[in-house]
Amino acid sequence: MAHYRLFVALVGAACLSVFAAEVPVASVHRLNGKIQLDGVLSEPVWRSNPYLDGFRQVEPRTGAPATHPTHVWLAYNEDALYIGVRCFDSEPSKIVATEMSRDARLFSNDNVEIVLDTHHDRRNAYYFATNPAGVLVDGRITENRFPNLEWDGIWNVRARIDDQGWTAEFEIPFKTLSFKPGLSAWGFNVGRLVARTREMTRWASPSRDTRLFQVERAGIIEGLEGITQGIGLDIRPYGLTGFSRHIEHPDGSWLARDAGVDLFYRITANLLATTTFNTDFAETEADVRQVNLTRFPLFFPERRSFFLEDAGTFEFGLTGTFMGPGTGGLMGGGGGGRGRRQVDVLPFFSRRIGLVRGEEVPIRFGQKLTGKVGRFDVGLMAIRTGRYKSAVSDLDLEPQTLSVGRVKANFWRQSYVGAIFTDGDPTGQTTSRLGGADFKLATSNFLNTGKNFSLTLFGSKVYASGVSGRNTAYGGEIAYPNDFFMADARWLTIGENYKPALGFVPRNGVRIASSTVALGPRPDFWNIRQMTFGVRVTDYHNLAHRATETRRIQVTPIQWRFHSGEVLNYSWIPTLERLFEPFKIRSDISIPMGKYWLNTHRFMFFSSQSRPWAVRLEAETGSFYTGTRHMVSVDLTWRKNRHLHTELELEQNWVELNSLGRFSARVISYGLNYAFTPLISLANLVQYDTDSRNLGWQSRLRWILKPGNEFYIVLNQGWQRDDFERFVSDQTHLRVKLNYVFRF
Repeated sequence: MAHYRLFVALVGAACLSVFAAEVPVASVHRLNGKIQLDGVLSEPVWRSNPYLDGFRQVEPRTGAPATHPTHVWLAYNEDALYIGVRCFDSEPSKIVATEMSRDARLFSNDNVEIVLDTHHDRRNAYYFATNPAGVLVDGRITENRFPNLEWDGIWNVRARIDDQGWTAEFEIPFKTLSFKPGLSAWGFNVGRLVARTREMTRWASPSRDTRLFQVERAGIIEGLEGITQGIGLDIRPYGLTGFSRHIEHPDGSWLARDAGVDLFYRITANLLATTTFNTDFAETEADVRQVNLTRFPLFFPERRSFFLEDAGTFEFGLTGTFMGPGTGGLMGGGGGGRGRRQVDVLPFFSRRIGLVRGEEVPIRFGQKLTGKVGRFDVGLMAIRTGRYKSAVSDLDLEPQTLSVGRVKANFWRQSYVGAIFTDGDPTGQTTSRLGGADFKLATSNFLNTGKNFSLTLFGSKVYASGVSGRNTAYGGEIAYPNDFFMADARWLTIGENYKPALGFVPRNGVRIASSTVALGPRPDFWNIRQMTFGVRVTDYHNLAHRATETRRIQVTPIQWRFHSGEVLNYSWIPTLERLFEPFKIRSDISIPMGKYWLNTHRFMFFSSQSRPWAVRLEAETGSFYTGTRHMVSVDLTWRKNRHLHTELELEQNWVELNSLGRFSARVISYGLNYAFTPLISLANLVQYDTDSRNLGWQSRLRWILKPGNEFYIVLNQGWQRDDFERFVSDQTHLRVKLNYVFRF
């Protein structure tokens, strides 16, 4: 116990360290006239007032002056914040601007990113970004984590390329933001990427150990006086029409007509109440299909806008590890080129609401309250689902009320203690509640070294009808995520009866321990920007059988990132799998109980995404239970220009289990996207997988009449492969939807 107290005291002292580096400060100038938002910095406020400069490189030469200077002006009136950016470039013809669709990923384009910490709490912020084509990208930052880019605020930007480089003008209405009343100083940071050289520069905290979304290390802007949010009311009605057809529906086809409304009211400048009536998600993008060769369910992320807004408020405990493209293999991998998130326990997972066994259950009413009350972050949500009787399955559900509450008490700069509560079962089969508490100590200046460090602890318990004992989950994580040396250790215990009805838990009755150690030197040869060497060990101990169920060791001797944007990776992954019961990997193939060693070699290569043609290659080979498995994943992308973007992705698995049998598993997808302007885009996604034998096509036209007012035409078409190897049309859904907003 004495050692535990000493440990906590040392961690607390480390987290209270005061960073000695100078924090840049800038002034925001009051507007006397109007700004014409056109991307041309011709107004007097841009020409006569001082600008921010002094951008320093984060990569490749940390701390060195930017090769291409950047100037930033800040201005405001009582209604909006305006930001003007001049990105100088000596070779404007080589500027990369191939993305134009709303919320496009800009890591392969020249871009400017902006962070606004409107509460100046150094932990939460708004994120805005654009490229020389004027794309709108935004998100919410929670607890200094990567932005949730699914949040769509009402704002605007214009950009253009000229003979000096490129410029951008941002207009961010104060009605879009939550902020602390009377606070004239906000946290602020700006980052810029020059795509062809991968030069990353930043106004504040140009350190490789600091990401732009780490608000703790942002600079400060001052002078915001007399700003207003109006009465703080947004009314967003929608209207919808269309038709549906399903081969198993008794009526064959039926018309769709619906309407609803969302109300957003700022009770205070910091506290937002959201009310939804008859919620509809017709415009939601289709899930990306995956191959599953494991015994456990796959994780599919939330994509519905109502649940994604302020989603960070409800995050609890350990949020999972992202696996897939761009992680370089050390922290992830598996399953081809499709990025995915490895989740061991999510006490609350919003996707459980309104989706049961893959079918959409109507949401008749929802109420959400999110924001800040003093030093507390609060989130409350209650959802009422409607009566649902499926026409194509035996699913028959009564109306349900589902709720979740989350509160965090913030202390020091990046630390908190919090609690969560959930109530309800979407199926109505049980009475299910969950309660839990979590605690986090974090700092971006561990022991005054400017390094990141965090300690997270959590515990939760499920209260369900007919369940007693073994119904808890608890654990923690220590993380030291820095550029040259990174390490983490995670431990979890998940009871056999820990099954939260509003959560996601792929494995029950296990004790999990994992740790990672990696070095990332930056040699000055072979055009290599960074080389990473590391080891990750993960052990799943089955509590009922008192033996290891899975033990995975991932050794990564080669993970190279090149200055030109390529990534090369090799990992060796020996894995122990112990089956306590037969594993039915296919309907006609069952793997017997026993102990198996799976020995996998993984190779990956990603070319630079800044070129017109880009490729991602991944291959795995090795032993697999009683036989072998070979996998190849190819992702080929062509960006003709900022308008046309097409992508073909194939993942093929060949599994040979000797006397048990053999099979192949395949997922193929093709995307064709065309952006007419930054506000009008057409996205098409065609997918086929051999597990479901279903061919699906989604075509989605999105027309942003103006930010906040959106028109959609969405077609979802499915074809099922029959016993004669023919594709038969089995369902069609066409929706035309208009969202409109009235702001007061």
